[in-house]
Amino acid sequence: MLGHNRSLPNPFPDFVPGEGQTAADDKQIESLIRLYVQTILEENDSEVDERGDLYVGDAGISFMFWKLHTSEQTHSMFPKALDYALALMGNAKQKCRPHLKRSAERFSFICGNAGIYAISAAISAALGNTIALTKDLDIFKTGIPSSMEKMHTKTGCDDFMQGRAGYLAGCYWLNEVLGRKEIPDETVIAICQMIVKSGREYSKIRKSQSPLMYQHYGTQYLGASHGICGILHMLLDSPWFRTTPISATEDVIRDIKTSIDLFVKLQDSLGNFPVSMEDLCTGRDPDRRLLHWCHGAPGAVYLLAKAYLIFKDETYLTAIRQAADLVWVRGVLRKGPGICHGVASGGYVFLLLFRLTNEMLYHYRALKFMEVLTDADYQEQARMPDRPHSLFEGVAGTVCFLVDLLNPEQASFPFMDVFH
Repeated sequence: MLGHNRSLPNPFPDFVPGEGQTAADDKQIESLIRLYVQTILEENDSEVDERGDLYVGDAGISFMFWKLHTSEQTHSMFPKALDYALALMGNAKQKCRPHLKRSAERFSFICGNAGIYAISAAISAALGNTIALTKDLDIFKTGIPSSMEKMHTKTGCDDFMQGRAGYLAGCYWLNEVLGRKEIPDETVIAICQMIVKSGREYSKIRKSQSPLMYQHYGTQYLGASHGICGILHMLLDSPWFRTTPISATEDVIRDIKTSIDLFVKLQDSLGNFPVSMEDLCTGRDPDRRLLHWCHGAPGAVYLLAKAYLIFKDETYLTAIRQAADLVWVRGVLRKGPGICHGVASGGYVFLLLFRLTNEMLYHYRALKFMEVLTDADYQEQARMPDRPHSLFEGVAGTVCFLVDLLNPEQASFPFMDVFH
C-alpha cells in the first residue's frame, strides 16, 4: 500500500470476517493510557500555553483528567485525576482572566473562555462544590447575550472553534453532564435562530447554492472546526430535532437539509471533502486534500451521522462509509497522535461507525489505529505536535480516544456526541 505525503502507510491488513480479529487487549490500551498520562504529568508544557483554552491549553488537559475520573474503566487507575483536573483548571482560569471582558470570548468554546468555564463547572459538580459551580455557570452564561450581539465579524461568529456552534456544543455538554437543563431549550433555540439567520444572510451575500453558508476570515470553510459541518451538526443537535415530530419550522428544516445534501455532493471519488468552497474554484487536486478532523472527511462524518439518525437517508451512511474507508487507507497521519489532525482523529471515525452500525469491521479498525501508536515506523516518522500534551493536537486527546476504546458502545468525540 502506497503512502501519502501527509500520511504513512497503514501497516495492518484490513478486517476479515470470521477470523476473530476484534478481541480488544484492554491491558495494552490501559498501558498506553498510563504512558501518555505519565508523560503529561512529568513534562507538562503549561508554561508555553499562554491562553489556557480547550484546544491546546490547560483546560483541555483538565478535561482529559475529568474524563479519566468519570469513566468507570479508568476511575480506579487514577485516584488523583480530579485533583490534577482542578489544578490545571486553576492555571487556565488565571490565563484567561485578561480576556474575560471581551464579548466574543464569552461564547468562544474550544478556543475561548466559555470552554474553560464549562469544564470548570463539570469539575466543581464532580467535587460537590456548589458555590464554585454557581460561579462557573454564571460566567459561562455570559456567553448567551454575547452570542446574540453581532451577525458577522471577520471571524464569522458561527463556527465550532470560536463561534456560536461551539457555544451550543458547550450548552449541550453541560446539560448532559449536570443532568438538568441548566441552559433552557428557549435559550438554545434563540441561538440556533441566530445561526440560521446568519447563514441565510451570508448565503445571499455570496450567492451560494446552499441556503445556509458561513465564513471564517472571509473563507467559506466546510469542515468541522471552522466550517459548515460543525455548524449544521450543532443545529441538528438542538431541541428542534429532539422531538417527534421535529419542532423546527418547515423552512428551517428545508434549509438545513438542503445544505447538507449539497455538501454531500461535494464528496470526491476518494471519499474526502474540500477544505472550502474556494478550493472548488481553484480546482485543487482531490489527492491533495486534507484528511483531518478540522478539515476533511474525519470531521464531516459527525454531521453526516447525525443527519442519518434524524432523516434516515441512506445517502448519508454511504458517504460515511466511503469516508471511513479513506481514513483506513490514509489516516495514519504524520502530524502525530492527536484528535484534530492525528491518528486518534481517524480512530474516532471508526468508533463512531461502530456505534452507528454495530459492525465489527469498524471496531477492528479502531483497535488497529490504537496499535499504530506503538508501531516502530510510526513512532520514528511521526512529527511532534506544537502542543504535544494538549487535547486537540497532543496526547490528552489520544488518551480520550483510548478511554473510549475501552468502552466503545459509549464512545464519542469530545463535545460531538451524535447519539444524544
